[in-house]
Amino acid sequence: MIPVRQDVIILFTRYPEPGRCKTRLIPALGRNGATRLHQEMTYQVLAQLARLTTAHPHLLEIHHDGGSQARMRSWLGAGHHYHRQADGDIGCRMQAAIIRHLGRAQRLLLIGSDCPDLSAAIMAEAFAALTTHDLVLGPAYDGGYYLIGVGAEISALICHDLFQDIPWSTAAVYTTTKKRAEQHRLRCHTLARLHDIDTPADLRHLHYHPHPE
Repeated sequence: MIPVRQDVIILFTRYPEPGRCKTRLIPALGRNGATRLHQEMTYQVLAQLARLTTAHPHLLEIHHDGGSQARMRSWLGAGHHYHRQADGDIGCRMQAAIIRHLGRAQRLLLIGSDCPDLSAAIMAEAFAALTTHDLVLGPAYDGGYYLIGVGAEISALICHDLFQDIPWSTAAVYTTTKKRAEQHRLRCHTLARLHDIDTPADLRHLHYHPHPE
């Protein structure tokens, strides 16, 4: 019997070590406050993923930067699949995470833990869109994107091109990626624009009151 392809979600996050989490927020929140915010946002996205599972079963992989599998299990529990992120810039790491599933996943979403408004409903919309589209992008107000999704038929060559020579950490990430998709004539669905929480100015979009150091 041919196995049924499974839908996959890859969550990129970082082990919560003070001084290495949300470093651009340290001037506003302090090392410990920035780390606590990172933890809370990770818990929030995991709660939305749990809600999504009831209506849309999927395989969840947590790809972490820093820490070890033992430390990640201690933090987030033993009931998840953990993988250390690949070496290189964020593009190389995302590409490596996705390519290992090409030809095996039915539909795949890659998300981060920086967007507190990312909901189960938005992820369900992304999965639904991938039944008729090749690519899904969730644009962020800072010019990046909080979600990228690929369908079962996308090739490794096209996937490689979506992540190479992108001006990461700039306001041109989303538009450059969208143009790259158009060059390959990919059918692309765009989700609602949401706020990432990366800088002190972004905190106004988040109802968060950190404890003092």
